[in-house]
Amino acid sequence: MDFLDAERERGITINSAAITFGWKGHRINLIDTPGHVDFTMEVERAVRVLDGAVTILDGVAGVEAQTETVWKQADKYEIPRIAFVNKLDRIGGAFGRTVKEMWKKLRTRPLVVQLPVMHEDSLNDERKGLKSVVDLVTMEMIQWDENSVDGSVISRVPLEEATKDEKILKESREGRIALVETLAEMDDDIVEVFFDKANGDHMLVDAEALKGAIKRVTIANKAVPVLCGSAFKNLGVQPLLDAVIDYLPSPIERPSCMVTYSNGKTALLPLNDSQLCALAFKVVHDSKRGSLVYVKVYSGKLNARSTLFNTTTQTKERANKLLQMYAKDVEEIPSINAGNIGVIVGLKDTRTGDTLVQSNNTKAIKNGLQLGNVDIPNAAFFSAVEPASVSEEAAVQNALNNLVREDPSLKVWTDEESGQIMVSGMGQLHLEIVKDRLINDFKVKAEMGKIRISYRETCQAAAIAKASYDKEIMGKRAKAACQVEVNPIEEDEHDDAEEGQKERKMQLVKQGWIYDSGNHLAVDLGIKKSSGSNSEEPHPTDDTTNQLKPEDIKQAMLNGLRAGLARGAVLGFPLTKMKVRVYDLELFAQDTTLGAISACVSNGVFEAVKKASPCLLEPMMEVITTVNEDHIGNVVGDLSGTRRGQIISLESTMGLEDESKNETEDFQVYAPKDLYLTNSEVDGFKPKQIIKAEVPLSSMLGYSSALRSLTGGSGSFSMRVIGYGKMSKDRENAVVSEMKGW
Repeated sequence: MDFLDAERERGITINSAAITFGWKGHRINLIDTPGHVDFTMEVERAVRVLDGAVTILDGVAGVEAQTETVWKQADKYEIPRIAFVNKLDRIGGAFGRTVKEMWKKLRTRPLVVQLPVMHEDSLNDERKGLKSVVDLVTMEMIQWDENSVDGSVISRVPLEEATKDEKILKESREGRIALVETLAEMDDDIVEVFFDKANGDHMLVDAEALKGAIKRVTIANKAVPVLCGSAFKNLGVQPLLDAVIDYLPSPIERPSCMVTYSNGKTALLPLNDSQLCALAFKVVHDSKRGSLVYVKVYSGKLNARSTLFNTTTQTKERANKLLQMYAKDVEEIPSINAGNIGVIVGLKDTRTGDTLVQSNNTKAIKNGLQLGNVDIPNAAFFSAVEPASVSEEAAVQNALNNLVREDPSLKVWTDEESGQIMVSGMGQLHLEIVKDRLINDFKVKAEMGKIRISYRETCQAAAIAKASYDKEIMGKRAKAACQVEVNPIEEDEHDDAEEGQKERKMQLVKQGWIYDSGNHLAVDLGIKKSSGSNSEEPHPTDDTTNQLKPEDIKQAMLNGLRAGLARGAVLGFPLTKMKVRVYDLELFAQDTTLGAISACVSNGVFEAVKKASPCLLEPMMEVITTVNEDHIGNVVGDLSGTRRGQIISLESTMGLEDESKNETEDFQVYAPKDLYLTNSEVDGFKPKQIIKAEVPLSSMLGYSSALRSLTGGSGSFSMRVIGYGKMSKDRENAVVSEMKGW
């Protein structure tokens, strides 16, 4: 499914790809998502439309840092999951240790339904690693024909017949007992089966009853079934597909989708609703077919050549063709039913997160039905794009527009001072891929400049500015005046943590503030008549104000605030962590337009910020580095010294071995012993040390090469933006000098 040239060159997934296939009488729509942090937008929009997910874990590395990030994204949408511990054919692969890491790092309850059986002598035997798998639900040994190259020939043998190894039999009995006991804590039905039909014997509990209980607790997000295998050798893939059918929900078994109307009211949209409602979650530019819009149909039926209405952009669209995707290959289909995923060809204005309904659904159109947007993360890096010649400018701009439509986490703008086209993205690799696609996919002639960090700006003091706007545009006068007040948000007032955002926003709404991109905005609609009038009483609507409606005036003021906050006074970066209030809006009869109000407020924000001791903020990263114990001193010294970071914690990947109870949860966690994991002196596997630190992003440039040098190539790291922090005055002066060139 990694069909892009850039994906094959780098050996990673960059774009999420969809494929549809059948398995044992069921239809499965599969979306393969990237794991790299630079492409977290691909994960976000895929998770938004999933009914269930399979989390692939590395049996050698365990639960990695980026896995935690993706897990939180799935938590946000309450997606039922199963886990597959992969790479157990490799030296150091440890199933039990990975299960314990799931429990501790992911804060979830792992439900072990399979046990790996390893080759006993991995040192002297050419056959290494995983040999077969014990199914604890059916108490069978799943074996693969060693003469089968692709692992397609499997057999299921009752456990007692398949092996006489007491270690395996003992561990399997313990696993079955733990599975039944764990399910009994969460599911009442299995308790009845245990006592009434199995006579209190864990081994006699019916496999079908267990499957039903596992499915119920999985859909309720009470536990996560854990399977094992080696995808490279196709060991464990068939049982994993069986588990998808047995344990994950179909669209019918998921809760009804929540829709929002323009008046703020919400309602449930059942899958069997006859009216079409679909969400566009991905857009791809195809050189031959044009724009391909991936949609999930939540209700009704989407037919080819039907006329649709986009309730987000308020435009009509025509679905010329419908396609079923098989990675890069396609099949034309007549319709897409509720619960399924497909692609529409022919939509011109639809973007990620837009809601589509039938053009004759007047109720949905009138009420502004929305399925909910896809959250778009903030960009951390930017670079200039320079066309090779004037004649290439249009082609470059068109290519960038297509890329932005594909990937909303990309931002494109023109620098007012230099006139250069700027592109911002999630990371260095993200922008490198943009460069590759511009040259190789879109065939444009352009150069990308040095990759720079996207800073933010804020103010350190309070200030008030009186702003006025008076211009003649195309022979018509545009005039307005207002006052703008800015204040910094104190550190304890601002909450960057995701879990604190909802509560914070609710408090702000009660206080009359609007939360917007880290800022608190307020609009005072007290309006004064133009100069010369004897009255200064508020009068939002009369003949002298050109019949401007109060709601339009308020929206124009908010637009002006957002435009003003988009460009700071130091280097023109967006402003954040500020309280901004606009008041005393002055209107000048027919001369005042909504555009004049927005421009006036925007100018007022800029003037107020200039008076309020503006300063730069730099992105702060949570950096998780995994290294061998003998390199820990060098790495910690580099992070805390050279890179100006703060060490948060140190822990070992083997620190879970003696734990059996979560510190915050009142339950036991079963994790099997890694029976044939050879000792560290023999196979070279040693427990890793995990270093968590907060480091300025500017200090992390080139860290990958530095870490390889410090650890002899054995270290790895991941990082994510957690907020913005103040920098020292010397550092700020250095950044300003570098950016301005003097």
